[in-house]
Amino acid sequence: MTAQLPLKSLQLDNHIPAGQALAAAQAAEAAGITRVWLTEDLFHRGALPLAGAILASTTTLQVGVGVVAAQLRHPAALAMDVRSLLDLGPGRFTLGLGAGVAERARHLMQPASPPLRLVREAIEQVRTLLAGGTLEQGGLLHSAERLALSGQPPAGGPCPLYAAAIGPQALAQAGRLADGVVLTAMCAVEHVRHAAGLVQAAAAAAGRPPIPVVAYVPVLMLDDAAAAKAAMRRVLAGYVADWAGLAFLSRLFTEWSPLTPESMDAIGQALRAGDEATLAELLPDEVLDAYTIAGDLPECRRLAARLAAAGATELALSHEA
Repeated sequence: MTAQLPLKSLQLDNHIPAGQALAAAQAAEAAGITRVWLTEDLFHRGALPLAGAILASTTTLQVGVGVVAAQLRHPAALAMDVRSLLDLGPGRFTLGLGAGVAERARHLMQPASPPLRLVREAIEQVRTLLAGGTLEQGGLLHSAERLALSGQPPAGGPCPLYAAAIGPQALAQAGRLADGVVLTAMCAVEHVRHAAGLVQAAAAAAGRPPIPVVAYVPVLMLDDAAAAKAAMRRVLAGYVADWAGLAFLSRLFTEWSPLTPESMDAIGQALRAGDEATLAELLPDEVLDAYTIAGDLPECRRLAARLAAAGATELALSHEA
């Protein structure tokens, strides 16, 4: 399904039991999957312990965490954890950092704004510590004074640090600073094209080579293409309903599709009522295909290739429905 992409990935969310996710990752390695990406939505399950279990029980599988909210851990604690993960899987771990969703981060009594500064400081601080450097002072979220890790950096090279980014300024910052960028699920094809263009233009302007662009994409492949699309339409409707009240995430729909706040509310009502006809009317195939991959094998290949052509260098596929 992703043969035209340089990397095949599986995305596992932290809503499922850790043992189930571990088994899925081990099966992914056996099937030839190159990497798994672990999400860490607040406040479900921690991704870093699971990453350690996966690295310890596999031999070649790359593991990425996409992404950790910068508010949740002091950079020293995060760098210590990363060191342990690199010991378990030298050269196989990638860390993604983000500012967190404001409506969720407020429960930590920590800001999610200004997001550019939060992500920039997190990347710079963790990178400094992992390289054996010293934090002379802290930042917006965390205090530090002449802080350094003891001992030698782990073997296997530095840990790549990716940034979560959606908005234009965050995408440009990722291109200048991060080792890669993670686009959340529900990024429409044209959003991926726009985002990849901003990221790579910023990287080039900073004298850097192109950086990886990871897109999270729900996928469902069935011999019956119509049945796959019908099932995936309910999945998409679930995202629309869940994100309708989140100002930042709802923009992924209102800015990149014909959906409006009113139609998003109507989709939630139709989903709860089991009204398939209304869902099909409000989420036609052209909208469904912009956000997801669903259908038979040829259709899934077509949709994956379209995302690759838009600039996604890696598709982290999550099995849905």
